Amino acid sequence: MAYVAYDDATKSVMVETLLEQIEIGKSMREVCRMDGMPDHGTVIRWMRDDAVLASKYARARMAQADTLFDRMEAVEEAVAAGTMDSHAARVVLDSMRWRASKLAPKVYGDRLDVSVSDNRISISSALLAAQSRLALLHDDAQVQDVQDVQAKPDQGEVGGPSD
Repeated sequence: MAYVAYDDATKSVMVETLLEQIEIGKSMREVCRMDGMPDHGTVIRWMRDDAVLASKYARARMAQADTLFDRMEAVEEAVAAGTMDSHAARVVLDSMRWRASKLAPKVYGDRLDVSVSDNRISISSALLAAQSRLALLHDDAQVQDVQDVQAKPDQGEVGGPSD
């Protein structure tokens, strides 16, 4: 496959244009179809070979999520003014919300609360019940006392093959 070689000045202008257009909400494919812009594959190759460009592109995508979020207000206003059907607006807003959540998940993604407020783990009642069932099955079984176990935060995960 033959690649087009661009001088540094031309490439720099193309990259700046690409990033600006993405920030205002256009897709990379849409920008690459514009006159004077490189092919989509060329831009992908540039990002693969240039970590700084890839980082700038990621920041432009985050800005694109902000742009999408800002555009949602216009859809809401159109519904309020009666110029857009509420069902159509729901589809548009859901799509914009989904895209924003994928472009900037830390800002617009769903938040799941996975925090644990109680660090005490007690399985003593379950152990007592199990030992009682064992004692019923085996009259001569020696049942050991059960002690409460306190979880220690400085220890690794419990239950792995090395435990």
